[in-house]
Amino acid sequence: MNLCSKKFIVFACIFTSLCLFACKNNTYTTTEYQDDINIPIASIDITKVMDINTVPKLDVNSLLPAPLKKGIEHQIVTNIQSRLMSLGFMEEDKATSYYGESTETAIKKFQRQLGLSPDGICSLTIYSKLMDKDAPSYEVKRTEQGDDIKILQQQLYELNYLLYEDDVNGYFGHKTENAVKEMQKSNGLDQTGKIDLTTLNFLYSENVKAYTINKKSSPDIILKYQLRLRELGYYFGECNGVYSDDFKTSVAEYQLNNSQYGDGLIGPSTKFSLDSKYARPFTLFVGQRNKYVRIVQNRLIELNYLDPAHAKGYYGEFTAQAVALFQEAHDLPVTGAIDGRTNVMINSPLASPSNAEPLTFIKQSVLDTIEQQKRMVSTQNVGNVDDLIKVSMLKLGSKYVWGSRGPNTFDCSGFVFWCLNQVGVNVSYMTTYNWRFSTQFERVEKFEDLIPGDLLVINGHMGIVAENETIVDASSSNGKVVHRDLDEWWRERFIIGFRIFASDGTITEG
Repeated sequence: MNLCSKKFIVFACIFTSLCLFACKNNTYTTTEYQDDINIPIASIDITKVMDINTVPKLDVNSLLPAPLKKGIEHQIVTNIQSRLMSLGFMEEDKATSYYGESTETAIKKFQRQLGLSPDGICSLTIYSKLMDKDAPSYEVKRTEQGDDIKILQQQLYELNYLLYEDDVNGYFGHKTENAVKEMQKSNGLDQTGKIDLTTLNFLYSENVKAYTINKKSSPDIILKYQLRLRELGYYFGECNGVYSDDFKTSVAEYQLNNSQYGDGLIGPSTKFSLDSKYARPFTLFVGQRNKYVRIVQNRLIELNYLDPAHAKGYYGEFTAQAVALFQEAHDLPVTGAIDGRTNVMINSPLASPSNAEPLTFIKQSVLDTIEQQKRMVSTQNVGNVDDLIKVSMLKLGSKYVWGSRGPNTFDCSGFVFWCLNQVGVNVSYMTTYNWRFSTQFERVEKFEDLIPGDLLVINGHMGIVAENETIVDASSSNGKVVHRDLDEWWRERFIIGFRIFASDGTITEG
């Protein structure tokens, strides 16, 4: 045996010994791993052949919360929406598993808060930051812009802190900052000029104090509403931008005729009502009996159109006749009823007295007008339960926009407001909180007593009850008007309901 053969045999023996030792310890140590990492080696004696068909096929998307984007439905979206709501990036509502436009918008706002480019996609990184206990809450400040800022400005406008509609532009400028500071001051908050979560919650809470247009307000804004109330037939004084006692009385009269509290001050609800097409003008016609009838009769007597014997506070045929004669003499439409233009003219210094004695008989032409009035009153365009539900269903899928009242975008209370007015139920706009205290309609105190056509109010949300224990509402989490089950979620949060239509089809009273 030569030397090379001997060396090979020795090497083979040493190698075999090392292998046997390694198998005994079931580990292999190598100097390649500087920290002496022990790597297990499976013994061929205990290793089983694995049948690939028996291995569970894990859905990676079911394990990962991201990336998620608009159009996806996933159970984790419920957690995302709930977290966005708690941080103020999304309005409170019943969370869903659908990643819609509202969720995308909320994620964009959260990304903006982090200083990231907002794409609305919830990646793993965004999800982790969102669920972190130190996640930042919603905040906007000067120089920032966005659709959400425009919505906040709309609320400031409705609360009268921003006085002009042109200021609702989506840019957080100097006027918006001052409006926020004024709102914070009025409500006992730190005057930072920023809308953080505390200010945001207060801005939409039931306790927020609005800026009321009063004697201290800008003459320009007072003048705007003097002209509006004159147009509607409530104000007859000088339009000079001064909040006089006469003007305050006119505001109160408008409020009482528009289902509002008659305090004579232009708060948010009165302001919105005056600005809307639903503002009810001053109107008197045959069959009414109230203090305004007496006031008009006294003025007609003063102008020699009405015999005092027929002025007893009731708007009868002789009053209608006197009004018709006055209208004819002043080139107004001859209806025999008091509308806004007629009321302003009757109370104007330009009103001309009659040179003839008041008539003591009824003219046929006036009788015809009265009959038209009666028919008009008896056939007023007021709907019923079916109409209300039908109108609400027509708007299914309409986009949810915070603070919007239609006709194509809505928030929850704006949706109810629009639907009621479409079926002839004239209501002024109220927030969900104010609905809780409404006395305009019959109240429904128990959830189980709700029937189709009723309104349902919960904390911060409301909708219209439909057939088969369902509800139609403008949902922030779905991002649109939806038709869904009236389930335990609603029952647990129920505050009050309202019955709009009685069993005989008439409108209820509170």
